[in-house]
Amino acid sequence: MVRNADLIMKTHAAPGGSVRYFRAAAPERREALFIHGLGVDKSWFAVHHARRRTDFAGWVVPDLPGHGESDRPADKAGLTMTGLAAVLAGVLDAEGVREIALVGHSMGGAVALALARQLRETGAVRVAGLVLAEGNLDAGDAFLSARVAAQSREDFLARGWDALLAELAAQRGMAGYLRTLRRAGPDTLHACSVSLVAMSRAEVTVPLVEAVDAPRLFVFGERNRGRFTSEALARRLGPVAFIPRAGHAMYADNPAGFWAVIREFLAGL
Repeated sequence: MVRNADLIMKTHAAPGGSVRYFRAAAPERREALFIHGLGVDKSWFAVHHARRRTDFAGWVVPDLPGHGESDRPADKAGLTMTGLAAVLAGVLDAEGVREIALVGHSMGGAVALALARQLRETGAVRVAGLVLAEGNLDAGDAFLSARVAAQSREDFLARGWDALLAELAAQRGMAGYLRTLRRAGPDTLHACSVSLVAMSRAEVTVPLVEAVDAPRLFVFGERNRGRFTSEALARRLGPVAFIPRAGHAMYADNPAGFWAVIREFLAGL
């Protein structure tokens, strides 16, 4: 394990391979799990933890399987939203966590919903709160994953992957995402996208959200106000907050604003 002040990098041996995650303990404070999005990883959190006073909670911040430093499961079932959630349930069990707030960004929102269902069914961990930060609630939220999933695996590996990288490289401000996306690779991106698109339907996600018997919060970047059909859906399911001067990558666009919203929500649990 690698230690950086009170931030520890740990490894969990899951059935499909090892999972790497940050553990930031904060005794007597709320425990929270941050679940990243498609093609991202945990690396940004170390900088935020050092500079943004995230010690208002204890954090578990993993690289999802197939992302960052975590292994890619040989069985593609491990890259479904349910499979990813099962691995996170194992991490929480290994850490001895019995109560957790779930914070899911983008695809991480779908994983959080799958995880909340699994934790409710096993009774092992109580979900104390749920934050979906532009998490996938309906088909309109699957803006990248739908494009990937529309291609067969063979076509995506042969042509789609390189075309996607070239497209993103031509856009400003995408260098960081390109780095983590390349590390995840085309197999992970395609397998996760297929599962994410299948789950990103209101008839699937709304019952999962409504089954979470805990405070909920839906967070959007201010630049995306009115852009997603899921915004109206979210307003039916709980409070909605907007991060000023931010788009989809809200924790990168406005870190202070993002963490202020998360801090306030967790303080109210």
